[in-house]
Amino acid sequence: MKSLDVVCIGVVLLDLPVGPVDPQIFHHETTMVDKIRLTTGGDAFNESVILSRLGKKTGLIGHIGRDIAGEMIIKRCIEEGICYDGLFLDPEGETRINIVLIDPEGQRKFLKTQNQVSRSFLPEDIDYELIKRARAVSLASIFSSKLRNTDTIFKIVQTAREHQIITFADMVPMTGGEGMADLKGILPYLDYFLPNFEEARMLTGENEPDQMADSLLQNGVRNVIIKLGKDGCLIKNKKERHLLQAFPAKAIDTTGAGDNFVAAFIASILDGNNLRDSGDFANAAAALSTEAAGAVEAVKNKNQIEAYRVKNRGIIITR
Repeated sequence: MKSLDVVCIGVVLLDLPVGPVDPQIFHHETTMVDKIRLTTGGDAFNESVILSRLGKKTGLIGHIGRDIAGEMIIKRCIEEGICYDGLFLDPEGETRINIVLIDPEGQRKFLKTQNQVSRSFLPEDIDYELIKRARAVSLASIFSSKLRNTDTIFKIVQTAREHQIITFADMVPMTGGEGMADLKGILPYLDYFLPNFEEARMLTGENEPDQMADSLLQNGVRNVIIKLGKDGCLIKNKKERHLLQAFPAKAIDTTGAGDNFVAAFIASILDGNNLRDSGDFANAAAALSTEAAGAVEAVKNKNQIEAYRVKNRGIIITR
């Protein structure tokens, strides 16, 4: 019997959200903002926190330093009930901290540290025994700093397939010249692939969500979920197509909205829900997540998302 519901693999760090910040900040000696405090950051860490709050036994594989920031991350894992056995504590590295500058519209710019903790995972860095204990594995962001090595990604998804583990994967925009050819051997191992519009456009070369999804399906992905931001999401496989409208939100900070979407979608699928309902639930979680500063500050539990979903009922268009 599996002891974990899902293992999340990817970036683990702390965010320092600051805002709202006026673009003219550097013309003033002092600028007052509403709040400055360290919070959860990194795709895998964000997903893990939300999944755990949604009732899923969650494991985390990431890379941190043996420093004060690393101790804060472990403490947060304990508080959130996350299994951190897969965290690599690097005695020579510094835990990463992102400064997130939030503009008055809720959009953000990042100042990121670049050090040895940022390097991509090698195949031998991954705790495959932890993965084998789970029902599902989430590659929190292919092409992110931690998941650039395609040999590592392939070994993860191959291990998952050999042990009947469901695979989910998000991605980030490619900055190193990567493309579809780099994922040819990996895509057939993905049960659910969840890029956003721009990422899917860059990867496939297509300009319309349906064509993007078709390209990914033709390359072996079983289910494609394209996050469309304020326009919701498109879900498609060889038998179904669902275009789901986003929920209205009073956006304060969009940091981590995509991670909240993925975590909620995974939780819903693991609960046995269908694609349409899982996408609708994920849309609600993503919208709710933007209504507080910080990636995981807004979403607290499943009932809260369901209440938000009922209160702000989105229009589901199925064709």
